[in-house]
Amino acid sequence: MKRYFKETFRTSFAIALVLFLGPACSTPPEPVTVGRLGAADGSIFGVNIDPSNDAAWSQSQPRRLVDEGFRGVRFVSRRSIQGRIDALHAAGLKVMAVITDESGGYVPWNADFLQIGNEPDDRGTYLSPEAYADLWVIYRNTYPQFAGSFVMAGLDSGGENAVDYASSVFAAIAGRAPLPDVLAIHPYAKTPSGAAGDFDLMWNAFGRPVIATEWHNANDTWNFQCMLGNPSDGRSTIWNSSFCYTDAMVSGFGLRDLAGNPKSLYYSLLSSPSDCR
Repeated sequence: MKRYFKETFRTSFAIALVLFLGPACSTPPEPVTVGRLGAADGSIFGVNIDPSNDAAWSQSQPRRLVDEGFRGVRFVSRRSIQGRIDALHAAGLKVMAVITDESGGYVPWNADFLQIGNEPDDRGTYLSPEAYADLWVIYRNTYPQFAGSFVMAGLDSGGENAVDYASSVFAAIAGRAPLPDVLAIHPYAKTPSGAAGDFDLMWNAFGRPVIATEWHNANDTWNFQCMLGNPSDGRSTIWNSSFCYTDAMVSGFGLRDLAGNPKSLYYSLLSSPSDCR
């Protein structure tokens, strides 16, 4: 979603920060097993939150998220929110940290997944595949302790456009670093069947897990969630996170309104069949 995860990298800036700060991690995360059928206990049911936004954070407290059935949270990494990251992790939530310009090169030591960049194939946040590959190489080689948990930036162009962009990135990495463990897409404005087609295109092209790190579907929430997370044939293996938890992040897209009251989308998503969550 360009209005929240809108920041993109500037290559020289990111390189300088990583080289200046060095690895921010001290303890490696638990290994993550990836594969076509997803994690051993199914796709992680997650939601996008913003721990740096006090209004949004007040609504998305860790215990509330766990009690509602969420198992993972995704957010932009920042050094200033490490205490809140710790609280999320301590509550038992899996953490996906997205590294963007606003991260200032900061990588949380206790992230379960690292997603490098966001929507580099979008016109408003575009990076050439070569520039994105350079950033991938830097972060992937600087933080080898996250091997198995590296997620390529969420692609939102869809269809063959996303496949072509990812193919160019893979070619530009060219053996300088391991390739992404997981690919990510943002299937906005898609029907369940249309989004499933995008997942299948990516899987058939690359033969590695494909996940939805952002999605929003207010009209067919149950079927969309089950297309993503059904344990027998769900497309979004490993992880899927809806966008977003509260309108305090992006007005109109939240599960809760600005006052923190649940919206119809909240009830639609959280009442979807338990097997899909």
